[in-house]
Amino acid sequence: MSVYAKRTKQKGVRDFLFIDHYFKKKALITLVQETAKIHDWDNVLDFSFHIENEFNLKPGLKTKVLRKVKHFPIIKTLYNHLLNSHLKKTAVNLSQKIKHKLAELQIIIPASEQVGIYQLTQTELNIGAEYLFPNANVFYMEHGTVDYIYVINKIRKDGFICIFKESYEKYLAKRNLSFPVYECLDKTEFTNAFLDFVPRFNLDVGQIENASSKRFVLFLMDALEAFQVSTRFWADYIERCLKEIDNPTDYTFLVKPHPNQSNEVIESTQAYFKSYGLDFIMLNKPEYISLSVETIYIYYQDRIDFVFSTFSAAIFYLSFFYQDKSKFFYGYYFVGQYIKNAPKQYKNSYADLESLIGEVFVNKHCLSLT
Repeated sequence: MSVYAKRTKQKGVRDFLFIDHYFKKKALITLVQETAKIHDWDNVLDFSFHIENEFNLKPGLKTKVLRKVKHFPIIKTLYNHLLNSHLKKTAVNLSQKIKHKLAELQIIIPASEQVGIYQLTQTELNIGAEYLFPNANVFYMEHGTVDYIYVINKIRKDGFICIFKESYEKYLAKRNLSFPVYECLDKTEFTNAFLDFVPRFNLDVGQIENASSKRFVLFLMDALEAFQVSTRFWADYIERCLKEIDNPTDYTFLVKPHPNQSNEVIESTQAYFKSYGLDFIMLNKPEYISLSVETIYIYYQDRIDFVFSTFSAAIFYLSFFYQDKSKFFYGYYFVGQYIKNAPKQYKNSYADLESLIGEVFVNKHCLSLT
């Protein structure tokens, strides 16, 4: 977002960055604040709740049960009624928080001033910003694969800013859908954004290189806990990925957890790699977990021979921009065997992704694991 804001900066227009109204680990807040410096924001307003880096983000029993039962016929009607009432109240409350924060910083936005809101599809602060600025132009920015689904159902939108502009426009046209789609970053901007970021985060990414003299395999973990995948998933998935490598022991595996990965899954995955007798580096320090995997790949692209992911957006970005650098594999269809107990909303999201993956994200350099 900072790179896009820098590129599209207009003279006389003030740019404000809002950090979402949600729980965020301290390492992630540091990352956001440092990457924000890529652009000269007029102000950065933090609405988030800071939590310790050790906080376990594993869904609790209450959350798991609610995700299941809210789709039951009778409960669904009541749940939707309560949700709509809650959202209306939340919109008012969040708009007041934004208004007060602006007042504290003595920021005045006249009613006559044109406002543009650039937001992600699932951030909580959205409804407050839209309520406070009812006449604003609203744009959505890609953050992951599901955004290409969610943005379609957004009633109020003036455009979608994404990586896969051309293929997505064809996808929409095929379904008789139409709204403005804009390119987010080209390859040069994409690469430079991550390379420029490394020194800002005060992180010695080079320490990974010093830990091994072997070639690398980059293994991306995804936060599939919400899908309630079976306990055998990660062991089976690792075993499936290893079949694509002739001599796995010749490599060092860089294992990158997702920022929302539970502690239990990180620990069990680490145990699986040990059981296979593989040389691996678990990037589970707070600063690495929060760090985007694209940063690691771009920094080590000349040493990484394989990249594996389930269906993270990162695997599609990297295979799109760096087609001839590595062998890229995604495990969308492999995951499908393990999500039988997933809540309905997650099963639906999974199913909706299939056509997007085939028509928008995948290219001949990104191969499917089945």
